[in-house]
Amino acid sequence: MESLKYKRIAFLGPAPPFRGGISNFGYNLAIALRDVGAEVKLFNFVRQYPALIFPGGSQTELVERNDQPDIEAVYTPYLPWTWGKAVKAIKQYQPDLLIISYWLPFFAPSYAFIASQIKDCRIFFLAHNIESHERWPLGSLFRKLALGKADQIILLSKACQVQLNKLLPNRVALRGVLGFHPIEEKEAVAVKTENKQILFFGLIKPYKGLDLLLMAIPLIIKEIPDIKLVVAGAVYGESESYYKLIDDLGIKRSVELQFRYISDNEMADFFSRSQLCILPYRTATQSGVIANAYSFGVPVLATDVGGLKEYIEPGRTGYLVAPEDPVALAEAVVEHYRSNALESMRISIAEYRKRYSWQKLAEFVQGL
Repeated sequence: MESLKYKRIAFLGPAPPFRGGISNFGYNLAIALRDVGAEVKLFNFVRQYPALIFPGGSQTELVERNDQPDIEAVYTPYLPWTWGKAVKAIKQYQPDLLIISYWLPFFAPSYAFIASQIKDCRIFFLAHNIESHERWPLGSLFRKLALGKADQIILLSKACQVQLNKLLPNRVALRGVLGFHPIEEKEAVAVKTENKQILFFGLIKPYKGLDLLLMAIPLIIKEIPDIKLVVAGAVYGESESYYKLIDDLGIKRSVELQFRYISDNEMADFFSRSQLCILPYRTATQSGVIANAYSFGVPVLATDVGGLKEYIEPGRTGYLVAPEDPVALAEAVVEHYRSNALESMRISIAEYRKRYSWQKLAEFVQGL
């Protein structure tokens, strides 16, 4: 860019080695902003969650990253006596812009305090969700406290924009601006058309509807006997109900369960040997899983909830079906294989990726 509005940018929120989509998003946006000429620093958590509310195993992942931006662990969001350390560190950095990653009310009190203490720079909240999928005590109050400190609230879907307008006062909602979830291109092997593997990927919670997809498998098997569903992701909570459902449906031979965290290095293998990534969600705002699938050229079958439809061009980059409907899921999978649509969809997905790059989001932020 010829001139930068924000030359020195601070990020507040999870960053590597914390794993997950929110951490990766902030990290990738920081790199993109650095690549267009800004100086960036990520102010990370020391610890993200207490173990009591995170039953998903380890919260961190050590990955070798080349030429990563400066990352400093400065505070723990659930320990109020550490918040002042974050304020001090950010003030010493003297940013023109502070970008705060928001997705749960759990982090809102610390965000509200820190933002209230930072002067002489603009503050953007990068909102992955406005309304969280789970209920949190005093969630509405905490959300208002935090987002009320924003100069701008960057939203990643129109569904988030609707939630912002519904749940926040007008004076706050008017600060919302609609951005997008970028997609990067990753190298993937060509999937053979005779490959009958479909994929459910990502952290497994009840609202993501894995049970609905499992109920669709017997219907798919009738038309495609050699179909294989691979489930790759850590279960948030208990997993026994999924094992029982698989046994009750008699589909054990058709389902491969990888109930664990999948590292970025492993991700390519799961997507590269899949013809279709399926998101049978009951609720959603947007999803980083769609961006992951597109980055490897894999089409997506999703339910028409929240902002998922904003990222799918039916018949070109994927399919949309009604929520809570295993029959509709099964019919869409069968149609995908019958129509041999994979190669034409790969071409459409490649065109889609060009419109939604990390550089374009960095330029969008610099223009606010």
